[in-house]
Amino acid sequence: ATTWLLSLVLLGSYAIIAIPFGVWQGLLVWEPIRDWKVIVTATLIAFIFPSVFEELLFRVLWLPHLSEGAASTTVWVWGLASLGVFIVSHPLNAVVFFPSRRATFFDPVFLILAGLLGGICSVAYVQSGSLWPPVVLHWLIVVIWLLLLGGERRIAGGTPNRLEDGVNPT
Repeated sequence: ATTWLLSLVLLGSYAIIAIPFGVWQGLLVWEPIRDWKVIVTATLIAFIFPSVFEELLFRVLWLPHLSEGAASTTVWVWGLASLGVFIVSHPLNAVVFFPSRRATFFDPVFLILAGLLGGICSVAYVQSGSLWPPVVLHWLIVVIWLLLLGGERRIAGGTPNRLEDGVNPT
């Protein structure tokens, strides 16, 4: 119960920071998806990739497990290293695998919010010693972005949600 309470606190903290910042910067725009096929597909795919895959790759493989009793300095060093690689992996994915996502995955605001996501997922993993709290956090945040805040259009190669690009965010 304590693990999931911490996860709720982390989710709320992320929302308090990310939503106002993302809206202010024009990255997040209220744009709910209503197509059930897209909703189901995005929800299921987002659970496997990025959520489970990236949490295994960037948290579980890098960070000492709770049972190891690692020194806090060790946890911090590995945590910051994995966070750096996590952030850099997004532009690299755009270059290598998803060219249509280049505008989004190179966007500094997106990368800041991705870094914040990686940070809260790291805390969830380090505190719980379980894969599942960071997976659920990652999945919820990605699904909310994709299905409610303009993420689906952005990763599909649509126009970025930026006022200066002539997109009306309302």
